[in-house]
Amino acid sequence: MSTPNPAKKFFGHPIQLSTLFHIELWERFSFYGMQGILMIYLYYTAKEGGLGIDKTLAGGIVGAYGGSVYLSTILGAWLADRIFGAEKTLFISGIVVMLGHILLAVIPGLSGLLFGLVCIALGSGGVKSSASSMVGSLYESDEMKPLRDAGFSIFYISINVGGFFGPIITGLLQKDYGFHYGFGAAAVGMAFGLWWYSLGRKNLPHTPAPNPLQPEK
Repeated sequence: MSTPNPAKKFFGHPIQLSTLFHIELWERFSFYGMQGILMIYLYYTAKEGGLGIDKTLAGGIVGAYGGSVYLSTILGAWLADRIFGAEKTLFISGIVVMLGHILLAVIPGLSGLLFGLVCIALGSGGVKSSASSMVGSLYESDEMKPLRDAGFSIFYISINVGGFFGPIITGLLQKDYGFHYGFGAAAVGMAFGLWWYSLGRKNLPHTPAPNPLQPEK
C-alpha cells in the first residue's frame, strides 16, 4: 500500500473510500440492472427476445440465483480470510462479475444464462463480503474510529445510487434495442468500476489473509 496524500479527502474521509465507493456503486449498478430485466428475459417468447421459459420455472430460477448470491458471500469471506486477503478477493471477484455479464450479453440461450449467472453469483459474493471489510479497515485507528459510522453511511449511498440507476438504464436499452444490450450495459458498468478501482488500488490496505491455510506436513 502506497501512502496517499493526506490532503486528499472524500467528503472528509480517507481518499481510499472513494475507490471502494465506486467499485460498489458500479457492481450494484450491474447487479440490479441485470436483475431488473432477468425475469422477463426468461419468460418472454423468442419472438420478443426472451427464452420462452414457463413463468413459474422462471421465478424459481431467479429465486435460486438470488439465494446463491447470498450463499456465495460465505465462499468470498473464506477466500479473503484463508487465501487471498480482502483486497485481492475483491478485485478478482469484480472480474468474475464482469465476465458473467459479458457472457449474458454475447451468448444467447440457456448456455449464456447458466454460465453468466454462475459467474455473477460467485463474484458478487466476493465483492459483497470484501468491500465492507475493507471500508472497516480504513477506520481502525483511534483517530479514525469516530468517523466510522459516517464512512459506512457514505459507502451505502453507493449501493442505493447504483441500485437506482441500473434498472433504469438496462430497462431502457432492453425496450429499445433488446435484452443483450441491457446485459451489455451491466458489463460496461462493471468494467468502469474495475477501471476506477484499478486507479486507486495501490492506496488500499493490501493485508494478507489473516488466517491462511497451512500446508500439510
